[in-house]
Amino acid sequence: MKTVRNNRTIKGDVLFTAMILFSMVLMACSKSDPPQNPEPIPIGGSAIKGTVKDEKGNPYPKTGVTFSKGSEKVEMITNVSGNFEGETKDLGTYSATLLPPLSTEIVTNLPVSVNVQANQTATVDFVIQPQSVKAHLNFGSVQILEEIVDMNGNTPTDPNEPLYAKNNFDEPLGLLTEIKAPDGHQVILSEFQTAQGNMIVHCNGNSSTIEIALEGMIPNGTYTFWLAFLKKTRKVGEQIDFANDFVNFNNPPIGASNGTENIAVADASGKIDVTLEHGSCILTDEVALVIPVLYHINGQTFGGGHVPDPEEMVHMLVYFQ
Repeated sequence: MKTVRNNRTIKGDVLFTAMILFSMVLMACSKSDPPQNPEPIPIGGSAIKGTVKDEKGNPYPKTGVTFSKGSEKVEMITNVSGNFEGETKDLGTYSATLLPPLSTEIVTNLPVSVNVQANQTATVDFVIQPQSVKAHLNFGSVQILEEIVDMNGNTPTDPNEPLYAKNNFDEPLGLLTEIKAPDGHQVILSEFQTAQGNMIVHCNGNSSTIEIALEGMIPNGTYTFWLAFLKKTRKVGEQIDFANDFVNFNNPPIGASNGTENIAVADASGKIDVTLEHGSCILTDEVALVIPVLYHINGQTFGGGHVPDPEEMVHMLVYFQ
């Protein structure tokens, strides 16, 4: 009897073996291949730091720096050392701008491009320069409350007209006080109008130096300098709302609160050339500042708080904006 092998059985064995090998390959691949649709890995921003200083290296606190990229804006404020730091939400190129302190010029070219990269800290240093600010005569279009008047309470026009200071705060309101020089003569309009000069303020962290250079002041006259911080900027000559615009009800003196450090006496030619100190950066304390220069008619000065209206008049005004 002839024996014949079943070809179908042989083919079946080969197919079964191939299927086992294919399954093993699939199992091996499933252990090493990553998923086809992995969850996205979020990409965060990175740190930015820097400084705001003048050309001499003096730091300016409370100064705002803004970094922008598309709709994102990151704002940072300098500390007492002039340093700022923070983090962005994204990576890439940001544009940096600076809101400078009052009456300063930005030396650094703006805007600054900053390349923010992962796991790195970008550094941006800004340089500013304080500017000399003109002192304006408290008269005419710049005059506050029409304080300087003639004997009839009107704005004087004659250069030889004797001047009076009008009460605006103390009773009796409207009282006129002769503006006299230390030698006893009554100051006339032409003498009053010779005053001119400027101020420049330098900050160094929580301190300021105020360089004062005035001339044409009342010879040997006693003057004081005050910090009239404002809640909003005011242009020179723009009306100031005394009830709402001032930050402080009584404007503080430059220097010590008792008023012993804001006094200067003009020399015999009417010059005042002094440097005063203050315990904060007056260019960054508030949004705007006017420094009134007060002449003390009787030579007496006063500390912080109320200054008697009949005993002083504002000779000059210096606007830091």
